[in-house]
Amino acid sequence: MKKHLSFFVFFVAICLVFKTNIVTASTITGIVPEAAKSVTTMPGGVGSAPVDKNKGIGPIKSIVIGPLDKKMVEEGKGIFNTQCVICHDLDQKKLGPALRNVTKQRTPEFIMNLLLNSAQMQKEDPTIKALLKEYNNLAMPDPALNQAKARSVLEYLRSVAK
Repeated sequence: MKKHLSFFVFFVAICLVFKTNIVTASTITGIVPEAAKSVTTMPGGVGSAPVDKNKGIGPIKSIVIGPLDKKMVEEGKGIFNTQCVICHDLDQKKLGPALRNVTKQRTPEFIMNLLLNSAQMQKEDPTIKALLKEYNNLAMPDPALNQAKARSVLEYLRSVAK
């Protein structure tokens, strides 16, 4: 009986290792499996910060993320520096949170939905409601971006992540 139990524990441990790698690989491409639990790890493996699987509230249901697009990074950087930098810094908290590693903490869908549907997310999304409390209930103004511009901001944020 002990021999079977040991084998079962070993088998489950191996399955968990492989499952973590599969979820991590799919998260890198921006595809978040529906069957995945609410938290997984991002690239880096064991010990990496947990990633909230929340996709947010809005039009973006799924995004496939590939290699960085330099043109989109430049456009996103311009948008960030004209619209976002007033309240956000990459490395320091300002009126809003630091954003350097936001792509390691939130799904691409969540980030884009926040950019495209900020008012509704601030009213209904528990993650954003908690952030609002942390930042003195200072609401994020609607950046008024279309999907292409929001995607460029996401690409810029991906490019600056460490």
